[in-house]
Amino acid sequence: MDLHALLTLSLGDKLFVNPRRINLLEQIASTGSISQGAKLAGISYKAAWDAINEMNSLMPEPVVSSEKGGKGGGGAKLTEFGERLLKVYSITSQVQGMALTALLDDSVDMHSLLDVMAHFSLNTSARNQLTGRIKGIDSNGLNDNIGVVLAGGQSIQISVTHTSSERLQLTIDKSVLLLFKAPAVVASSTACNVGGQNCLTGRLLSVTKLGDRAELSIDIDGKDIIYSVMPLTQTQSLVVGEPCFACFDATQVIVASMN
Repeated sequence: MDLHALLTLSLGDKLFVNPRRINLLEQIASTGSISQGAKLAGISYKAAWDAINEMNSLMPEPVVSSEKGGKGGGGAKLTEFGERLLKVYSITSQVQGMALTALLDDSVDMHSLLDVMAHFSLNTSARNQLTGRIKGIDSNGLNDNIGVVLAGGQSIQISVTHTSSERLQLTIDKSVLLLFKAPAVVASSTACNVGGQNCLTGRLLSVTKLGDRAELSIDIDGKDIIYSVMPLTQTQSLVVGEPCFACFDATQVIVASMN
């Protein structure tokens, strides 16, 4: 389905920028000329001038600066504000595109912008990346113990310093991104009951041999996959397709949030 949206920025009831004007600004930035920029953007020179004058008059800072022709030939360029405008428009368009894609993909959690961005565009060195919502915060001296409900409904505990909790502005019901590396996860056929350990229920999807070690993928609730890297000798009791537990320490999780 070719679902798309045209991003328009307005100030009150007056048009500021739309895709046509953004294209004009991009061409001016590339050519250094309003006339050449207008030609490449497929609009008349007068229409280009009218658009630039309107954009320049709507904001405290101009978008385009120009010099009249003369010995040096004249020219035009984007101001620093104009260059920032192009970058912000590009970023906003990307976020808008991700939101539209998420609309058609029911596997994407839609509780917050963080959920959507993490699903489509956030890459980290941590093999495991989960999103969830904070359900409880228990301050315990230097550290805060934080309960998080994952997208599939299971709950885990994470531990961060109280300073980090304040800096991230962690509060009840806030969306967070949880990152932890595969070697921090132990896959087991039985649940662990060690204090400070999380143990998520899932199903073993695969075991990939890596020399004397193995990478395991575990499906939890049909929403997320957790990866584990552990000695091959410790995987002998695990069977692909059978129930499996993914266990990791609460202190191994890195938390990210959007303020």
